[in-house]
Amino acid sequence: MSALQIITNSRAKDFRACNRLHHLRYNLGYVPATEPETTRFGTLWHDGQDAWWSAIKAGLAQEDWLNSAIDAMRAKSPDAFDLARAEELMAGYHIRWCAEAYEVLEVEVEFVCDLLNPATNAASRTFQLAGKLDAIVRDREGRVLMAEHKTTSENVGVGSEYWRRLTLDAQISTYFRGARSLGYDIEGCLYDVVVKPKQQLLLATPMETRKYTKKTGELYANQRETDETIWEYRQRVRDHIAENPNAYFQRGDVTRLPEQDEDAAYDVWHIARMIREGQTANRHPKNPDACSRWGRTCAFFDVCCGIASLDDETQFKRIDNPHPELTQITRKPEAA
Repeated sequence: MSALQIITNSRAKDFRACNRLHHLRYNLGYVPATEPETTRFGTLWHDGQDAWWSAIKAGLAQEDWLNSAIDAMRAKSPDAFDLARAEELMAGYHIRWCAEAYEVLEVEVEFVCDLLNPATNAASRTFQLAGKLDAIVRDREGRVLMAEHKTTSENVGVGSEYWRRLTLDAQISTYFRGARSLGYDIEGCLYDVVVKPKQQLLLATPMETRKYTKKTGELYANQRETDETIWEYRQRVRDHIAENPNAYFQRGDVTRLPEQDEDAAYDVWHIARMIREGQTANRHPKNPDACSRWGRTCAFFDVCCGIASLDDETQFKRIDNPHPELTQITRKPEAA
């Protein structure tokens, strides 16, 4: 086990968002006691993707790719609402992409490599770069590509802000370096994006707000007498995906120019320096602008406000490995 600290894309992202969040999460090793509902669907989808691509790598028949993904998601025993969305999305994903010819070389492969000073090419004596690649594939032309799977609620249409923002994303350059450290001559990134279904379960109209037509005595068309069943919900999601496949499934071939790789390397290097400076000074400034992001409040908000304690085991737990996505790395939190 290396004595060096680990820098991952997730860690760098949390540090950019809020130094105090980073301190609690990576220096002290605290996480929410239960997985937030807002990340639950992403975890479920990731399990399905892992199984789908692993089935291709194993040489299984096409129909077993989808079966493997569904079985993996059902094994998690999530609530019926999440599972319905995930299964219908996976079925649409399978139909959309099963004919694409990719040879799958790796699935969920981890890397740990030197964090290099881009000015001197010297390795850091404090940090290493690490991460987990969703997949490494070879396309019809023989190019070896890194595959990155993402879920989002944003518009992912061609030319959208989502795709333009990728030119600023250091993760792709970092993962290129990670894949090459594993011996793969990566030529591009297959960026594989799915949009999470936004449909909510339709509930019965409250009795006090129900309105009936005078002619037939039936409820108005936009009102319901009973809750939508999970099967009715499934069909509604399925129909919407089938009618709008390009709104749900997009792939792009993302490349990196040398100057983009260099810029990303400087970004990661300086983030690592700032992390170390905060650890040395034991100062970790809060960023109130990051307390609420993407419609959800930070899990540590009440701690920062002084009305909750990290010692409350109903809300928080401490983990030995602050990078649980890296199963081959088991270590204590990064700093006291």
